[in-house]
Amino acid sequence: MKRSLLLILLISFGRFVDAQQWSPGDSIRLSLKNKPQFTAGLDSRSSYLLGKPIHIFGLRVGADYKKTAGYVGFYSTVFQDPTDNMYEYFYLSGIGEYRWFKNYRWFLTQTVQAGVGTASLTFNNPNGNPDYRDLMLIPIETGVHASYRVWRYIGLSAGVGARFSLTPGSFFSASYYSFGVCIYTDEIGKTIDKILHD
Repeated sequence: MKRSLLLILLISFGRFVDAQQWSPGDSIRLSLKNKPQFTAGLDSRSSYLLGKPIHIFGLRVGADYKKTAGYVGFYSTVFQDPTDNMYEYFYLSGIGEYRWFKNYRWFLTQTVQAGVGTASLTFNNPNGNPDYRDLMLIPIETGVHASYRVWRYIGLSAGVGARFSLTPGSFFSASYYSFGVCIYTDEIGKTIDKILHD
């Protein structure tokens, strides 16, 4: 399942690259010459742990260079399985974002991120004594995200990706997905600024 998802993502990105008339490396270098804008927002997603659905809370802040963006993200989740084993994950992540396509209505990006944090695992042994394990967590993630502007200030968004944990025994490798409503704060800011200065 994980290999199939990763293969689909790689093939999709390959087609996008083939269709472009410019080098992504060149467009990143040109983008970084723009004056960055501060940006912040939620980056929560749904995922799986041991085959069960979980929710990962995420928050990220960073600089937006129009074609590219860089963020620092904080992520956490807690999961308790049917046998009362507890899995807790907290990590910071460096995030790079590249925009494959953008117009007024559509927005398509790819993110690559690498993080470091802790995995605190508690297992209930048959003798009744809990077994605690604290591990350094090193997740590597990549995914695609698309949004569609329904109205000037509001749109719909969806994303899919894969997460690989470089920490053996952390159980944290899985696919992830997200969907929901997005609010275009830049448009709201422009409207407020226009009202205040008219």
